Amino acid sequence: MRVLPAEVVAIVGPSGSGKTSLLMLLAGLERPTSGRIEIAGHDLGKLTEDGLALFRRNNLGIVFQSFHLIPSLTALDNVSLALGIASPELSLKQAREAAEAALTSVGLGNRVHHRPSALSGGEQQRVGLARAMIANPRLLLADEPTGNLDQKTGSLVIDVMFDIARKKHTAVVLITHDPSLAARADRVFTMTQGELVETTASKEA
Repeated sequence: MRVLPAEVVAIVGPSGSGKTSLLMLLAGLERPTSGRIEIAGHDLGKLTEDGLALFRRNNLGIVFQSFHLIPSLTALDNVSLALGIASPELSLKQAREAAEAALTSVGLGNRVHHRPSALSGGEQQRVGLARAMIANPRLLLADEPTGNLDQKTGSLVIDVMFDIARKKHTAVVLITHDPSLAARADRVFTMTQGELVETTASKEA
């Protein structure tokens, strides 16, 4: 499977088919027993644990189904903390200004000082998206990004995700059980018992 900049690839398949394992491999959190995974010129199988950590910091953004925001921090601090880790040369002021701009870009300019408990599920997921995209990753991995959202809110989050990814030329690999979401991707792959097969349907009228 090859994913190009600004391209959105959806992976679908039954539970237990290996979709999450594939995402873990792409994130460098698990190592392949055979084959090769190359992302942004890096052969993940040849990197040390420290090298993989640097690879993730410099190249990846991850959006989780369960948001995984730090509950004691505001939206602004959740996002600026991620940028501070990715770009330690930035001052706190620079990181916070960039974080505020990122939150504004996902429609949360008026919610930057709210903690996760004061945000709706859709708002929390958009904070997660801003956090994942703040350092301009080359690859965005999304694990069931709308799984905890109603259809309308999930559609809004996906609109924002796709728009930002295309503007920033970020490749996107997302796992979903939602056929309507998969249909919006540029290409679709189906995972069955660990085997990945492209099943993209024609989008011609």
